[in-house]
Formats: sequence, structure tokens, C-alpha cells
Amino acid sequence: MKNIIILFACAGALTLTQCGNKKEVSTDAPVTAEQAATSVTTAETADERRARIKREREEYAERTRLANEERAKTSPTYKDSEGRTVYNSAEVMPSFRGSENELEQYIQDNVNYPTDAQTDRIEGTVFVEFVVGADGKVRNAEVLEATSDTVKQNFSDEAIRVVSNMPTWTAGTQDGKPVDVRVTLPITFQLEM
Repeated sequence: MKNIIILFACAGALTLTQCGNKKEVSTDAPVTAEQAATSVTTAETADERRARIKREREEYAERTRLANEERAKTSPTYKDSEGRTVYNSAEVMPSFRGSENELEQYIQDNVNYPTDAQTDRIEGTVFVEFVVGADGKVRNAEVLEATSDTVKQNFSDEAIRVVSNMPTWTAGTQDGKPVDVRVTLPITFQLEM
């Protein structure tokens, strides 16, 4: 089985994290939300699986975007553990140098699908929150949300490693000056059938 890792990062998804972790599960079968999020059934085609994962990612990204807008309204900045001012949102948000395609390529080239997750056929999306400093360097990466607890347990360390080692970004700006800005990047781990 050839494995692939797909990054779905669109401009609207580069936001802060505060997603809900709710999933609708059919009451027809005794399946938990956790099982529904991580199992791959033989009845589900590869296209159906990709569509489900995309739909889950988009739902989480939209909840994140709305929560971030609300957080930025109530508190535009905060102090990090080192006492630096970090913006929840900036006039010009940070961007990966190059294009979104280059960001996607960076993730695909650098992420290693965890062996245990591959063996157990676990797939899903993790949302990595981090700060892009005024100097463009990435710091304080952490996974705050995932499409399930199993996904979070299996992919957090790898997602944090890759994000923490990213090359320098173009810093966000506020009033024309570079500032530290909090960003969230969704990373989707998916097996190819």
C-alpha cells in the first residue's frame, strides 16, 4: 500500500485554534464518534473517504475561523510565556514564503506517516497552532485540536516536528510594522488505498 500525506491548507484555514470536537454519529449502529472518525470500512470507497475527510476538515476550519474572529474582537493581543505581545489577528496575516502549493509541498516532503497509525489505518486532521514572529520564525507549535482523540494521539508529535522546522515565513504586519501573530494550520493525514 502506497501511503500519502495530504496537506489541506487554504488561506481561510490559516487561523487560530478553538474548534469544537463534536461529530454527528448515526444512531442506527452502536458506533462511537471516535470509531467513525478513525475507521476505514471496506464499504467506503477511496473517493468517499477523501470526501468525508475533506468535509470534516472544512467543518473544523469554519468553527475555528468563527472562534478566532470572536477572540480577536474581544482580545486583539495577548502576552506569551516570554512576555512578548502576540496578535490573534493582524491587518496582514503571516504567509509561507512562496505559495500555498509550496507550503503543501513542504509538508508532503517532510512529514513521515507514523508506522502505528499506518498499521491501524488511522486518518484525520490535526490543527497545529503556532506563532510566526516578527522575524518570520515559527515558534510555540502545539496541536490544540484534531478530528478525534485517536488522531491527536497518533499525529501530534509528527505535525509539531514538521511545523517547528519550517523555513522562515513572511511576517504578519500591523500598522505597517512586522508583529508576532498566532496562526493555525490544518494538516490532514490520509492513506492511499
